[in-house]
Order: sequence, then structure tokens, then C-alpha cells
Amino acid sequence: MNVNLRKRKQGKSNKVALYLDIYKGRTVDANGKTKYLRTYEHLNMFIYDNPKTNSDKLHNKKIMQIAKNIKNKRELEIYSGRYGIKTDTDCKNTNFYEYYCGLAENYKLESSCWRSWKSSCQILKEFAGENITFAEIDENFCERYLRHIQNKTSMHNRSLKNTSINYYFRRFVYAIKCAVKDKIIKENPATNVKLLKVKKTEPVYLTFEELQTLIKTDCKDSLLKRMFIFSCLTGLRWGDVYKLTWSEIEETQGKCSIVFKQQKTQETNYLPLSEQALNCSSFDLLLHFRKSRFRYNLTVIFHFSVHN
Repeated sequence: MNVNLRKRKQGKSNKVALYLDIYKGRTVDANGKTKYLRTYEHLNMFIYDNPKTNSDKLHNKKIMQIAKNIKNKRELEIYSGRYGIKTDTDCKNTNFYEYYCGLAENYKLESSCWRSWKSSCQILKEFAGENITFAEIDENFCERYLRHIQNKTSMHNRSLKNTSINYYFRRFVYAIKCAVKDKIIKENPATNVKLLKVKKTEPVYLTFEELQTLIKTDCKDSLLKRMFIFSCLTGLRWGDVYKLTWSEIEETQGKCSIVFKQQKTQETNYLPLSEQALNCSSFDLLLHFRKSRFRYNLTVIFHFSVHN
């Protein structure tokens, strides 16, 4: 934030108008577009562009001094908070919990991300309440918050794994970094807080025989079973299967492919569908596709109540 004294030529005359250009910072809208916040104050004073006489030169010197005094006064008003611009103290008194939940709202349309963000909001609320401000968040707060997450239990009353603890804490650190970027705070107090060590585990895969057994086994939730088998036969992540719509399936010469963006990487992928995937668990995907592609183009293929 700063104040600059500017000059503007007035038509064809020999006069130059003076005004203040007051820069208040910038904001980023929902579409990621940056908007610079400026106001202009016309001083209703002028100087001569090419002063020739001693009188004109004296006039310019006197007016420029007055304009600079006004500029300095506006700068003092800015730093004292009287000009509608937030000072460092004002920013630090911003409600962190509301800011955090506001970031979470950005992920409301992404099911898996939204669930984790919603849980992280609840964990933060349990630890610090709803009235926590940025001024209260220092390195000690960050360390205590990490320990708080370590003491949490899952919905099955089991201790959280280090990967889950780190996952929730990264949400918190992401919010802090966003606040630094938004110039609410000057530095990240969590910089020196170390995440927990995570042991690498070897992935376990189902054998063909195990998958065959799974297909033949009854399940109370038939939709969940079909989704899991479809995921096994296509290699798609749970999040990608969950949000898959009919519009992402293309049929060419009797063969179907999925054209979609992976939720995690946002990369466009083309995935041919095998006959096993099309008919997994007695689910005739191709027949459904032919019946539904025009009527329910944007409808998800595996429909849960949360999609309503």
C-alpha cells in the first residue's frame, strides 16, 4: 500500500493537474482474476508545464510543496487505519476459523476433498474454537495443534495413522500459506513444524482368483460392490469412479472408452473399457449407456444419495 503524487497534462494549455494515486492492495476473485484496488484524489491544484518567468517557477515550487505535504498526510492516515485500509493489526485480528472454513467451501463440489476439509474444520473447531484469530497462531500453536490431531481417533475409535495426521495438518498449513499470499500475515508460523515420519508400505493387489471370488460373493450394498469391481477392472481411483458421468463415455464402432480428467492430477485420460468392465457384476454398462446418454448426459453412472 502506498501513495504516489501524479501529474496530468490539461489539454493544450500549459497547466498540469496534480492528483494522488492511492494503492490499497489487491484481491483475487472466485475465478482467480487479480483486481488491483486503487483510489484517486484530485487536489484541485496545478503547476506550469514549462515555467518561464520567476513568478511561474515560484508558483510551481510552492504548489509542489503543498501537494507533497498532502501526500505525506494521506500516508499517515493509511498507517493509522483511517483511510479504509487494513493495517497489520487489523489483519491479524481476522477470524482464522472463518477464513479456514471459507477455503473449505471451495472444495464442496469435490466429494472426497470436501469430506476431508469438513473433518479438518471440525478438528480445528474442537482445538481452538470458532473465535480464533491470526494473531493467536504462532509456532507454538502449530505444534500443539499437530499434537491434538495425533490424539484424535477415527470414526471406528482407532488411532489415526501418521498419513492421516499429516494429511489433516497439511490442510492447516495450506490455509496459513494462503493467508500469507493474501497478505493477512507476513510469514508462515508452521515453517519449522515437522510432519510425522511415514513408513513406506508395499501395495497389495487382488489376484484374479480373489476377484472372481469377490464377484460371486453377496454384498448388502450392491452398488458399492459394482463400483469396487469396476475400479478393479479399469484401474480408476475411487474418486474418479464416484464422479464418473455418462457424458464421459464415448462409443465408437461398438467399443466404449472413458474420456475423463483424473480428480487427483486433473490430466485428461482415455481409457478403453473391456467387456468385463462393461458387464461387471451383471451390470450392463453398454446397454445403460445407449439408453441414458441423451436423457441423462450429466448424470453420474454410480448414483448415491449424496449426488442428489
